[in-house]
Amino acid sequence: MKVLRHFVVEVPKKHNDTLKVGEQEIYIDTRFNEFEHRVCHGVVVSSPYLLETGVKKGDTLFFHHHVTQNTSLSLGDDKYIVVYDQENPRASHAIAYRSSDGELGMLSEWVFVQPPEKEEEEVTKSGIIVDLKAKEQDDKTAIVFMPHPELINQGVEIGDVVGFDLGSDYKMKLDDDSIVYRMRLEDLSYVIKN
Repeated sequence: MKVLRHFVVEVPKKHNDTLKVGEQEIYIDTRFNEFEHRVCHGVVVSSPYLLETGVKKGDTLFFHHHVTQNTSLSLGDDKYIVVYDQENPRASHAIAYRSSDGELGMLSEWVFVQPPEKEEEEVTKSGIIVDLKAKEQDDKTAIVFMPHPELINQGVEIGDVVGFDLGSDYKMKLDDDSIVYRMRLEDLSYVIKN
């Protein structure tokens, strides 16, 4: 199958709806927290024929959480079109990929970050616990987990701290169960070198 400008992925299971407890596997009713349980990655069946992305058949593609829910993107047989736009991350459902050798690569101006280590509760001498939420600033910070090549060209490295606007991060679970937050390059407001 040749798709001109988009990806095709195979996603056998649209939700992570089971949990292993010891030797038992139990079912999770995903209706109560649907977004948290959506599968946002699949095996690449076809890469954009007209564009060089570095993504090959058999790689894992990470994509927007709506892909498997949108019936117009379904090709049947657990296959889905993942819209890709090199220049506009707002129009691109393709976020990143993991090559067959395990390397992670970003697409279309997306970046993965992770939250910094959480502060421990602050307790005053009299035993009052200081609310950490009250100490939050107007912007948030995160640690670069996987930068886009444009950030790398600007000297940003894995482990650097970036600031971003509230609401621009979105939680994703990768294929190795690690938790990252995806955001666009335009959402970053500053960088503090590690």
